[in-house]
Order: sequence, then C-alpha cells, then structure tokens
Amino acid sequence: MSMRKMNVSSGEAWIGYSLKITQHRLRQRLEAELAGTGVSAAQNAVLLAIDENPQISNASLARAAFVTPQSMQGMLVTLERDGFITRTPHPEHGRIIMTELTDKGKAAARAGIIAAETVERRMLSGLTGDETRLLDSLLRRCADALEGE
Repeated sequence: MSMRKMNVSSGEAWIGYSLKITQHRLRQRLEAELAGTGVSAAQNAVLLAIDENPQISNASLARAAFVTPQSMQGMLVTLERDGFITRTPHPEHGRIIMTELTDKGKAAARAGIIAAETVERRMLSGLTGDETRLLDSLLRRCADALEGE
C-alpha cells in the first residue's frame, strides 16, 4: 500500500482515504443513475431542498449541495433556464425570492429520490441491518467530532 493510503504512524489504512473512495464511487453511481433526469447530483440536492422550503436561502441551498454560494447562483440560473424551477419575488417581502419547482422540477426530484435510494441500496447490499445502523451512527459521530473547533 502506498504512503498516501497508509497511516504511517500505525501501519493501518487511513479511514479518511476509505471514506473518500466510497464518497467518490457513490457520487459516480449517483451521477450515472441521474443521467436520464437532466440534473446532476448537486442540482438534485437543490431541487429536493427547494421542494421542502421554497423560501430557502441561497446560502442554505449551497450547503445542501456542497457548493459555494457563488456556484449556487449559477446553478439556480441554469435550473431556471432549463425549466426545473421558477423564481419570483415574495408577495409581502420584496427581498425574499420564492423558488418553486415546476412540474419538470418535481418529476426530476422524484426521479432523484429513486436514484439515490437505488444507489444506497447497492452500496449497503453487503451489510446487515445492524451493520448499516452501526455504520450510520459511527459516521455521524465522526462528522460531529470534526464540527466546530
């Protein structure tokens, strides 16, 4: 195993490297499943977030899609241009932009949910239910340990 893949101090594989490989393959599979919907994985995350909250801020959308706020603005322009969303000023609060899914956007979001579930089932197919719950718990604890300071 190369130095990049090994934790030199312990001789064990780096968990972070294994996570990155898994995340990369997960993303590749999801992008392949989404190919027929006309949206990317990041765009699908945006559609799902908008569906849950039409008043969601661009910053919150950027966090949901793991992109910068600047990239999010471009993504919203593309989604609107391609007919997945409409954006209009809030009737009572002029500074708030309402973003809503069109019928095309709703169909893409539904297809995205199915695609994500398909890929996740495949990823977890070698694990038992108990192992899946344990993996989820352990990954959440790792993420929490890295939060903040």
